[in-house]
Amino acid sequence: MCSPPPKNLPNYFTSAEVAARYTKVRPFFHDEVARRLCAFAGVQRFRSALDVGCGSGQSSIALAAIADRVIAVDPSRGMLSHAAPHPNITYQLGSAEHLDFAAGEFDLVSVGSALHWFDQDRFYSQCQKVMSPAALLAVYNDHFTAHMQPAITARGALPYPAPAIPCHRWMRTRFLKRFPAPQRGMRDIDEPKAVQCGFEVIERSSFNHLVPFLRQEFVSYLLTLSNTLAAIHSGKDTHASIVDWLNTELASLVSDGMPGSFIFKCNLWLLRRSPAL
Repeated sequence: MCSPPPKNLPNYFTSAEVAARYTKVRPFFHDEVARRLCAFAGVQRFRSALDVGCGSGQSSIALAAIADRVIAVDPSRGMLSHAAPHPNITYQLGSAEHLDFAAGEFDLVSVGSALHWFDQDRFYSQCQKVMSPAALLAVYNDHFTAHMQPAITARGALPYPAPAIPCHRWMRTRFLKRFPAPQRGMRDIDEPKAVQCGFEVIERSSFNHLVPFLRQEFVSYLLTLSNTLAAIHSGKDTHASIVDWLNTELASLVSDGMPGSFIFKCNLWLLRRSPAL
């Protein structure tokens, strides 16, 4: 079993600058997650959904298309300030470890790319309280694979071959060497931990999606990762120095004015409260 996230982790996503960049360049794939939730549950809509760690609200907007009421919770005021308003969504400042809602209030709880920052024992305990007996808990993570495909333009594929190996090698040997991942919990779900906390995994699925990035967009995306944000937070690097380094490093991977098409993979787990409880 993996170790839990350390206590008092810094929140690298609180500043308005980071939130604005996150909102602009983080891929939107959440509508496919929403579609899969409805297909699995055999419903067109859910009554009430809770989006925990909603960030700038991309996941919440997707949930609002399939739920009559969405409560979206995040501990960052900066992130919430960039969340798009929607008549079905109520955004609230709050944490995964303290969900102050009525017992059995939600028939869907969703966590997108955030579980690894939670105290999972406390989060699952809170879910046990606020979920209705038949409610679904959806946990998903979107992974940047560091593989590329040729970008598609109006004239078709670009004339150079897909640099999948160079990009992946660059991430492993250059980017991650300079910007190692900061300490956090397990990226994908720890199934034994979920079972220990009274849940059963009832479905696993995954899908790939392509994201086109111009070089500056890709640089901005990499500056939304906790790897680079932790380096800035610690004082090891500045935003400007990282931008300069990335522009130099990526010149041979993403040509000027030509988007690279990057492959992301989303892993999705659906859980229910154990019937033994």
